[in-house]
Amino acid sequence: MMRRLATALAAATLSVSALAIAAPAQAASAAVDHPQYDQSTRITGFQASPGRVHRHHKISLSGRLQIEEECTPSERGRGEDVVTVHVPCDERTRRTWSGNAGGQKIVVLFRVAGKHKWHYVDSIWTGRDGHFYTEVPARVSGTWRVVFEGARGLSGAEARDWVKVYH
Repeated sequence: MMRRLATALAAATLSVSALAIAAPAQAASAAVDHPQYDQSTRITGFQASPGRVHRHHKISLSGRLQIEEECTPSERGRGEDVVTVHVPCDERTRRTWSGNAGGQKIVVLFRVAGKHKWHYVDSIWTGRDGHFYTEVPARVSGTWRVVFEGARGLSGAEARDWVKVYH
C-alpha cells in the first residue's frame, strides 16, 4: 500500500513539474490576469447582553459583519478647496465599510471563565445588511465569541464579549 502511495505521489510531482516546464509563460500570465485579493471584514457592535444575568435566563448575542470596500469617486469628496459636510470615505486609506455581508455564516463559541478551551454553541447566518442575532441560555460566566471564518474573496473576523452569570 505504501509503495503504491509513494509511486502515485512521485508521478503526480513529475506531471506537475512537466506542466510547469512546458508552459511557464502561460502559468505566469494566468497568475497576473486573475489576482486573488481577500477583502477585509470586521464584526462591529458585537454584544452579549445583558452583561450580568441570572442562571438559566437568556443572553442575546448580536452584531454586524461588515466588508471593507474601495470608495467611489463621489464618496471621496471634491478636493481640499471645497468643504464637504459628510464624506463616508476614509481619505487616508480611500476605503469604507459597508454592511453588504448578507448570507454569511457566523460561528458562536463559548469559553468558561478560567478555562482555555472554546466550545461550539451554534452557527447563525447574517441578514441582508450583515446583522446577526441569536439567543442562548446563561449557564456559567465566561466569554462569548463570534467568528466569521471567511468566504470566497473575504477574510475572516471575530469579536468577543464577557458575561457574568449569577447562580
